[in-house]
Amino acid sequence: MDLRTAGVVIQILKLMAVLDGNIAPEEQELLESLSKRYLKEADIPSWAAAFSHPNDLELLAEEIPDECRALTGKLAYMVIASSRDAYQFTVNSDEQQAFTRLCDTLGLDQDTQNELIVLAKNELAKRPGLWDVLYSSFSSSFGLGSE
Repeated sequence: MDLRTAGVVIQILKLMAVLDGNIAPEEQELLESLSKRYLKEADIPSWAAAFSHPNDLELLAEEIPDECRALTGKLAYMVIASSRDAYQFTVNSDEQQAFTRLCDTLGLDQDTQNELIVLAKNELAKRPGLWDVLYSSFSSSFGLGSE
């Protein structure tokens, strides 16, 4: 995955993280770290301001190459589901609608969406935290090591 695509994926994750109107401090810290690491290298300095509304998901999703679309969907679901199990919440309807819009734009059919949800939930259940999963996914999927 090239750095530009990495920047698009990170911006999508940022939008997914703020869908519920609240972003946890650890979410903010991780997203800022990933943005500094990948968006700066991707040379897209104006994206944070340009793509800050949930309706921008479709614009960003159209930029994701086919080979990165399933990973993008899985990571997006992990973001919106990360704290749900601990509090016995389900993904709320706004988050689910945004996830569905994202997947539709990515060209992921309902069966694939369901598979990604299962994979995301399984991965979240196995790991100590979402951010470890994201760091691991970004490092391996983007072929980049840690700083």
